[in-house]
Amino acid sequence: MSISEYQRNGSTFYQVYVHVMSTTDKKLRIQKRKRGFKTKKEAERGYVKLYNESLKLIGKKEEESSTWEYVIEMWYMDQSKRKIINRYTNKFTTTDYYQMLHKYTEEWLKRKPEKLTAGDGRRIVENAIELGLSKSYVKKIKNTVNLIFQWGIDNRYIKDVYVSPMRGVKLHQKEEKFPEILSLREIRTFLYEAKVRNHQWYPVWAFATLTGMRSGEIYALEWNDVDFEKDLIRVTKSWSSRTKSVKSTKAGYWRNVPISPELKTLLLEVQNSNYLIEGNFVFPRLNYWKRGQQSAVLREFLASISITSVKFHALRACFATQLLSNGVDMTKVMKIGGWRDIKTMQIYLRLAGVDEKGATDSLEILPDIGNISFLEKTN
Repeated sequence: MSISEYQRNGSTFYQVYVHVMSTTDKKLRIQKRKRGFKTKKEAERGYVKLYNESLKLIGKKEEESSTWEYVIEMWYMDQSKRKIINRYTNKFTTTDYYQMLHKYTEEWLKRKPEKLTAGDGRRIVENAIELGLSKSYVKKIKNTVNLIFQWGIDNRYIKDVYVSPMRGVKLHQKEEKFPEILSLREIRTFLYEAKVRNHQWYPVWAFATLTGMRSGEIYALEWNDVDFEKDLIRVTKSWSSRTKSVKSTKAGYWRNVPISPELKTLLLEVQNSNYLIEGNFVFPRLNYWKRGQQSAVLREFLASISITSVKFHALRACFATQLLSNGVDMTKVMKIGGWRDIKTMQIYLRLAGVDEKGATDSLEILPDIGNISFLEKTN
């Protein structure tokens, strides 16, 4: 019992000090001090009352600190201290993951992590699928839960369990959808119509189709990244419409994109144009583009000329598919476009039909009956 006396205006008074520490989490503690007691007996009673209040408060804090929501909060604070809030991954920030878990694991927030089961994990996955989320996004939710749950175990915020309730939950394989892409005829028609109509997005669309660069990489491109002497574009950065800032490329490294004769002509046209462009950027700061709505503009234009509606990113797929169709080696295409996942390139190979092309040329099945048609022969 911590009781001490002190003097004030010539009179003796007593003060009490209480320090209560959690028995389950050493980081939780309550410290309280109260002054102004006139007698030691009064101070002793005051101490007991203050101690009991502190015990109740520490119990409440222990209850709060044992929830899934508390673990998420502690993880987020840890990322803040490490100053990686806006660079957790190339596409998602820590804040995005924080908001994702609050939204899609809402039913867990007030529950104790050690009470969650694999059945709870499956329900989260099933609910996400019912909401129509893509398989890749559901997988991201699952992986993020596993990551933060393990962080909670490692940092002693989660006790008595050693595995995430999401661990081992299987995602059912969905039927593969045909990718959004334009044929060569559609590409040529689309760019022709955009140019003759003097569409303000024509240079951007043409550039994307000729380079395979991502929208953010094109937006961040500056003239000092373009080397006309070596006929190379150096891709070193990308614009994020989510964080409104320039970041590294998605792959995390810089790369070179060769300047073809067509691309060189396009770049010189842009350089000599009357576009009102800020700073040293290659392309104008179009409002829809800055807001990350470049796909909406493209879809609207394609619909107006009765061509397959695709998102902006599909122009990158068009680039890869056309190169593969022309016999360019897959590894070279991956290097130019900054692809790291060979699975994506295998999809483009299938779209290009490179592996299958000519495979059936050796078949000789139909009967050779000269110039007489089958119907004439049977009659």
